[in-house]
Amino acid sequence: MISIPIVTTRFNNDTWRENCIYKEKLNIQGCLYCSPQQLSSKIHPNSPIFVVEMNNSTNQIQGIGFISNKVQFDKYYKVYEIGNYNRYTYTSKYRLDRADLLEKSPNLVTIFDYILFKEKTHLKRGGGMTKIPEKLLRHQKCCEIDIVKELKALFYQHFR
Repeated sequence: MISIPIVTTRFNNDTWRENCIYKEKLNIQGCLYCSPQQLSSKIHPNSPIFVVEMNNSTNQIQGIGFISNKVQFDKYYKVYEIGNYNRYTYTSKYRLDRADLLEKSPNLVTIFDYILFKEKTHLKRGGGMTKIPEKLLRHQKCCEIDIVKELKALFYQHFR
């Protein structure tokens, strides 16, 4: 069985605010991610992807989106003041906020906050969307939880 990749996208308080304001202004439900680079060519086109929203200002995840590896060319999304951030856009109506995740799976939030922001293996640096290495998803902090399976169950339960 092919596993669904999990990638991260990074925000600070300012870019997170810009993203939220833009989505609210256009009444966009779900998730909207803009990136200076396309997703890795190792991720097949149109394949499903989980996107973990990292806030580097707070060292916490903001939520998790579920998208398709398909760039939106229907219009130009001017989400961010820095135009380069708006180059490639991915959207979806499927997103779980941090509050939803804490309610349904607090352990998963703790795991992501730890493996993405702590120790030498953190993923705070980098541009665009970065695939979380398998090694990190098997970190001892994960307590042998199948994170992809857990995410699939959460999204299925919430959006069915």
